[in-house]
This record gives sequence, C-alpha cells and structure tokens, in this order.
Amino acid sequence: MRHIRIILVLLFALAGLGTGRAARAQAVEAPAVAAASTAPASSALPAPPKPPRTLRAYWHLFAAFAIVWLLVFGYVVTLARRFRRVEEQLQALGA
Repeated sequence: MRHIRIILVLLFALAGLGTGRAARAQAVEAPAVAAASTAPASSALPAPPKPPRTLRAYWHLFAAFAIVWLLVFGYVVTLARRFRRVEEQLQALGA
C-alpha cells in the first residue's frame, strides 16, 4: 500500500510541474502582448478585431490527456493489485 502512495504522490507532482511552466510562460508573454497592443497604428485603417482567446479549438488535446491519465491511473491500480498478490504469496510462504 505504501508503494501506491509513493506512485500517486509522484504522479501528482509531475502534473503540478506542467501547470507551473504554463503559468510562467503566460506571465512572460503578457507584458509583450500589452506593449504591442498599445503601439500606434501606422495606417489610417482600423485594426482588424482580434479573435477571442478560447481553448475550444484544443478539445482533442484535453480528451487525449484525459484518456492518458485514465490509462496511467488504471496501470497504477493493476500494479497495486499485482504487488498485493505477491506480498500475500510471500507471507503465505514465510508462515
């Protein structure tokens, strides 16, 4: 059971590392985008409207990540069951 806890803690730690990088990348990009949007226009035509910043175009990535996490979780569960069986067999042989 201790092995399962260690594996789960490592998985959550790895998941947290990815979100930290994305937040830092957005923080670095934000000032550059703000500076570019305040620059004076060189032509008399109005600037075209910017598309909305949504993540709807990336739904397939979210689905893929969800499937991968489910597979990883299922693999961890099967490993835990196998370890439990091996421990039970070792205890039966030792008793």
